[in-house]
Amino acid sequence: MSDTHEDKVYKYGRGGSDAEHQAHQADITLLLDGHSRLRRVTEHLPNGIRTCTTSDDPELAAILLRHAEDMKARFAKGRAIRSWDPLFAMLFEQRDTIRVELIAREDGLCAELTCTDPALIPLIHAHDEALMLFVAEGNAAASKPSPVPPTTL
Repeated sequence: MSDTHEDKVYKYGRGGSDAEHQAHQADITLLLDGHSRLRRVTEHLPNGIRTCTTSDDPELAAILLRHAEDMKARFAKGRAIRSWDPLFAMLFEQRDTIRVELIAREDGLCAELTCTDPALIPLIHAHDEALMLFVAEGNAAASKPSPVPPTTL
């Protein structure tokens, strides 16, 4: 599979070219470009994950928090992002059963993604692994589909 968007199949449309989507994409680009200045720590919970993603760069930390809030809102409003990525498409399909809580910090944020359906826990863990790759590799990871767990969904 090529890394160009032209070769990707978008399950829920391309996300839009409106001002809101462009602002979200701009923040994503800044985070991927600054990935080496981000730290992410995850704790697996029986019903999901708890993560803290931080940066010593105050500007990047503010972008990180805004991005998380924007993605939570997109998720709630049914505005898919990365719908060409099977993992993100699967998460989007389960958005009504996944609870997202964000806790702002001066240096970034902590988040909990939880659900009551045990079958969705591997999906939440896979999403976390994808975000860990984005932090570790930046654009190199973001240009590829995320690993998808075996699932019965």
